[in-house]
Amino acid sequence: MRWFIVIFGLVGLAMAVADYFVIRHTLDFRAGAVVTEGEVIDFVSSRGSKGGTMYAPRVRYSVPLPEGGAAASYEIVGSVRSSSRGYDLGEKVKVLFRPDRPADGQIGSFMEQWFVVTILSVFTLIFGGVSVGLIVAGIRRKRMYDWLEHSGMTVQARIIEVGKNTSLKVNGRSPWVIHAQWQHPVTGKVHMFQSEDLWFDPGEFIGDRAQIGVRIDADQPERHRVDISWLPKPA
Repeated sequence: MRWFIVIFGLVGLAMAVADYFVIRHTLDFRAGAVVTEGEVIDFVSSRGSKGGTMYAPRVRYSVPLPEGGAAASYEIVGSVRSSSRGYDLGEKVKVLFRPDRPADGQIGSFMEQWFVVTILSVFTLIFGGVSVGLIVAGIRRKRMYDWLEHSGMTVQARIIEVGKNTSLKVNGRSPWVIHAQWQHPVTGKVHMFQSEDLWFDPGEFIGDRAQIGVRIDADQPERHRVDISWLPKPA
């Protein structure tokens, strides 16, 4: 699980760094950009990743020459492609360009300006959020285990089965877990316990063992830790 946290954390950090530089570049460009009007003159089509046709608008715009005279004309292709054309031929659109680089214009729509930033921000939140969430969950789990070690009580629970934790998959594999149950002698309530994830089948080591020790919080048995210290350590 540690390497899982590290990988997600590094990917989230890389996305955040890339997002920072893209945002900075976009803001710098917009700060020094001049606005003019362009016209959609064509559409550039390409094959999408799923086989469909994707379109990007081709826009023509003019920039007056500093020394006067006829305006220079330029053409750009939108950086965002979609399955629908999104524009009509002849439609007027806003174009941003830097006076020192008039040929490198950009369509002034939100998608053209902020699409990459939005995607990077979403992935930053996903990967970074998963990593932070796992770290926080790990800290809370360790604190609970420490409390159980010093203040909990050990009960013998009946082993029900050895199964898979299908809520987690790594490289297509799910870890094994031991399920056990215990009936509270005072309340009569039956409590179900699940061990930590195991990346090997513990069934062959259980053999004829019918019970397993579980360290619990007597007031909140859902706070527990199944004792798997007797199992061999993975190589």
